[in-house]
Amino acid sequence: MVRLLLVASLISTAFAAPALVWKNNNNNVVHDAEAVHVGCLLSTHAGKSDESSLASVLFSIDRAANGQESLSTITPQLESVAKREASVTHYHVWGGDSRKTVSREARNSVTEGEHVLELDFDEFKGKLSNFKEDKVLRKSNTVVVHISENTPAKDIDATVSAAIDHSAVNTVILTGLRGVEEVKHERTFSRMTLKQEKNASRRRLDEQGEDEEDKKKNNDDFKGIYYVQMTPNIFAGIFFTIFFAMIANIGINCMGMISNSDVYVSKIPSVGREA
Repeated sequence: MVRLLLVASLISTAFAAPALVWKNNNNNVVHDAEAVHVGCLLSTHAGKSDESSLASVLFSIDRAANGQESLSTITPQLESVAKREASVTHYHVWGGDSRKTVSREARNSVTEGEHVLELDFDEFKGKLSNFKEDKVLRKSNTVVVHISENTPAKDIDATVSAAIDHSAVNTVILTGLRGVEEVKHERTFSRMTLKQEKNASRRRLDEQGEDEEDKKKNNDDFKGIYYVQMTPNIFAGIFFTIFFAMIANIGINCMGMISNSDVYVSKIPSVGREA
């Protein structure tokens, strides 16, 4: 488990804040390297809750003063937590940019009628020890605990271990806010993607405008051209056809009128004498 935490811390320094999830009565161990949103993290791993138990407790550690993600820094000091093997290990959790963002995503992850309680680290320690007497904590389904970067690692180790071992807590999630540089890179990438989409949309509009201009130019090329049912060539062809038919009819009739004499004689009549 110690090696697992060290690996998670190394990956977090290069990519994003990791998240460790402990579930009651769950012996399966899962390692997930895909990017997971902090809201999906809560909605996926939250257990069942009632007046005698909490669905989930999310520990969110603030980033360090230098803007780096803090969980990877204090991980080697969490000796008690390291002895408790996590059910699920997420190596890339995004969306946790600030306390406000984590709290908002936690409220969005629960269903209607469920309550999300937001506490500081010191407040949660007192409420967890008096869980049965604390009506506000018992009515909550999800508890978001914000941990300051100045909180001693031994206190974090003890409180998180106590939450994992507590019978009234079904799921414990330990994560941290992402580093400032990563948030800046993501926002820069988002702006670049949005700019590319706008440029692509503008290109499509320009191409569409060019197509309309080409159609207009083509229509302008045909101005002054009219389609008629009769042209001089067509009229000459029709006239020639009628004239040829008339001449052919006359010629055929004339050929049919040619005939010979009906009476034949043995003596040829004298030349110049009428028969």
